[in-house]
Amino acid sequence: MNVDTAMRNRLILAGMSLALSGAWLLLRVVRPEQAQIADLLLAAAAFVMAWPILWENVVGLWKTEEEAHTPHMGRFVSLAILACFATGRFGTAAVVAFILVIGELLEDRSVLGTQEALERILALSRVQARRLRDGAEESVDASELVVGDVVRVLPGETIPADGTVRSGLSTLDQAHITGESLPVEVSPDSPVFAGTMNLSGALELKVTGTGDETVIGRVRHIVEEAKLSRAPVVRLTEEYARYYTPLVLLIAGFVLFFTKDLDRGIAVIIASLPCAFVLAGPTAMVAALASAARMGILVKSVKFFEAAMSIDTVVFDKTGTLTTGKLAVVDAEDEVLALAGALARNSTHPVSRAVAAEAERRGLELSDVEELHEQPGAGVRARMGEATLRMGRARWLEQETELQIPEHHEQDHLSALHVAMDQRWLGVIHLADTLREEARPLGSSLRSLGIDRVLMLTGDRQQVANSVAAELQIDDVRAECLPEEKLTVVNELKEDGREVLVLGDGVNDAPALAAGHVGVAMGALGSDVAIRTADVALMSGELSRLPQFLSLSRKTVAIINQNLLWGLGFIMLFILGSSLGYINPILAAILHEFSAFFVIANSARLLKYQGEL
Repeated sequence: MNVDTAMRNRLILAGMSLALSGAWLLLRVVRPEQAQIADLLLAAAAFVMAWPILWENVVGLWKTEEEAHTPHMGRFVSLAILACFATGRFGTAAVVAFILVIGELLEDRSVLGTQEALERILALSRVQARRLRDGAEESVDASELVVGDVVRVLPGETIPADGTVRSGLSTLDQAHITGESLPVEVSPDSPVFAGTMNLSGALELKVTGTGDETVIGRVRHIVEEAKLSRAPVVRLTEEYARYYTPLVLLIAGFVLFFTKDLDRGIAVIIASLPCAFVLAGPTAMVAALASAARMGILVKSVKFFEAAMSIDTVVFDKTGTLTTGKLAVVDAEDEVLALAGALARNSTHPVSRAVAAEAERRGLELSDVEELHEQPGAGVRARMGEATLRMGRARWLEQETELQIPEHHEQDHLSALHVAMDQRWLGVIHLADTLREEARPLGSSLRSLGIDRVLMLTGDRQQVANSVAAELQIDDVRAECLPEEKLTVVNELKEDGREVLVLGDGVNDAPALAAGHVGVAMGALGSDVAIRTADVALMSGELSRLPQFLSLSRKTVAIINQNLLWGLGFIMLFILGSSLGYINPILAAILHEFSAFFVIANSARLLKYQGEL
């Protein structure tokens, strides 16, 4: 039975109970001599209203506490209602049951409102698609698309499936998936992802992934599992809850023994309902998941919010994490760059692409070359007229020719690419991996969150690593590390008692990501490896999302603690008031609902989190 059906059934029973209560009142007024019949109508009204609670508690006897919808709570309500029935307090039983059932419906609706904030994000691929077949366009549900289909997406429409642009130019809003506010430009052969919004131009796409095989599909699956997971603080609360029932019954027994007032005993039981404790963790965690998903932060399990709370050490990979992973020319003369660009524009190597891009940016005129040959990991040569043009590493050029490369042109923190014509050295092009702009303030942001140790592990050369670390003010650097060596460093930190978060690209950093207390993969949009290997995936490449995740984790755990503290305070106050006779059973039921709604409202504050530290 789904939630909506359960709500509808309970509303029907509430209507029946109100009708019976109305008949009781009418009969007492019109036929006061038929008081016994009127009391039977009131008893029937109380039973109809209390039936869902009693039945749920009976069924719950055969369920584990994890399977039960409201563990521990149903037994208190059932005891109170049965006590009312046993002593002929049918009116009290009916009103208490009515307040608790309607209150539970409102609680469910409030919690569903929190979950709907998450569902709105995950429903992005549930759209109509314009499928092209035999030159005709047909409207189909996105779930009907298959790999290889061609679809048309007009401006203002949502991309229905992962695919590749066949024709058209446009900009896409990927904010719902990555949290990135800036639109992304796409052109033929560009990848696009389900759930993103087409902003400016018509596109034709070839479908490469549908349903659960899309990025948003994998995200939905992971978030659904995360919603069902439980944080350690929640499990700890449930562990202590087993001692709660005997304690409450003991208190109620003492009150009844010393006061001889059954209403006080019933009020104590109702006031003790642990609804605030039951809702304290789940409502905050669901709200945190919704906020994280909105910012493009995919959290595998709610336990990682609590794990992130105690992080004191952050380990970074360099390439592709602190840097863009893309080489850029930082120093080159135009004449040398023009010759190098003539070679590079016909090569697909990342270094060649960087050289060609810089030559194009400067508007240099490039000559034609022939007989292009690439030597993997060394360089490239080709014929330019009657001469042989070469571009590559100094050692390779010296092996290919009789040249002696001037040593002062080598800079330890830069990659040097030399250019030669026949036996004549022409010049050098210096390239460097570009630093992410958002990496510069990262250190101060992490320190403000209590992170007292930051390390950078990289497979790059020591000089390059030192140069990047100096710019980012990172003191602890380990260079020329293999993946297994990164794993060793992380394990050593853990053995020293450090709580370690590892941030990498999710591919070659997989062992270290798995070893850390929390593993975070960045730039996970479209990367199945990153989504599957890490505990937390940053869907965009924005490093600022890391301190935002840590800040959200701290806020989440703080709100759970607030919920538990306020819930305990409310229960103790209500029990005291009930014991002293200031709170009757009906008022106890009303106050119980107040405490539950207070917890829900407090948790809902997380939905407004905008990434502020």
